[in-house]
Amino acid sequence: MIVYKGYQIKPDKAFPSSLVVATEGQGGKIPTVLEGLFTSYNVAKTSIDNYLEVKVKKNEASVKS
Repeated sequence: MIVYKGYQIKPDKAFPSSLVVATEGQGGKIPTVLEGLFTSYNVAKTSIDNYLEVKVKKNEASVKS
């Protein structure tokens, strides 16, 4: 398991060769785009990066409105 930008990337319990993303700490909602199985740590990291980039852009747009 590794922690990346506030999210845990760890092997799935049912399919240990696949990875899942979870929030760091207890509780928290996983964004829909980060649900599911990932084939590698790099794929999961890229998905987290993409999600966070879109999230920042949405926040910037709402501040300007």
